[in-house]
Amino acid sequence: MNEEKYLENAKVIIDNATSYAAYLSQYNALFCVIKKAYIRKEDFEQLFNAMAEEAKIQGAEKIIFDKRNMKVFDQPSMTWYHVVFKEDLLASIGLKKYRKLLPEDNLFRMSVEIGRGKIAREHNFDYDKYDIQYCESVEEALTN
Repeated sequence: MNEEKYLENAKVIIDNATSYAAYLSQYNALFCVIKKAYIRKEDFEQLFNAMAEEAKIQGAEKIIFDKRNMKVFDQPSMTWYHVVFKEDLLASIGLKKYRKLLPEDNLFRMSVEIGRGKIAREHNFDYDKYDIQYCESVEEALTN
């Protein structure tokens, strides 16, 4: 499938060595992809802070997070993403739809599940407030 067709009219927010992020007006969604096996926490926060600004400007309804290139799961980044980033967007614009694309790596996927449990326990994070779905393609993420 040609995923580039979804990005043809995208408003690019960030495009650097580690990440790409854009606003897709036809879906009222933000899309980001991590280009490398690992992203430093500082770069991760810079990416998602820029996305939060754009989400607030556009009133975005969905964020698609493509992690398929990643090999290393960074728990501090994911904790910040959930307890700061997601909570801010829920409170400020009511954004609660998240679609995730994970690598076909069972260890990475298991790390995500373990990390989710740790965030819920240690930060009393309520996943039920959000519509989080794991998808296998950009098309599925955009249309669900």
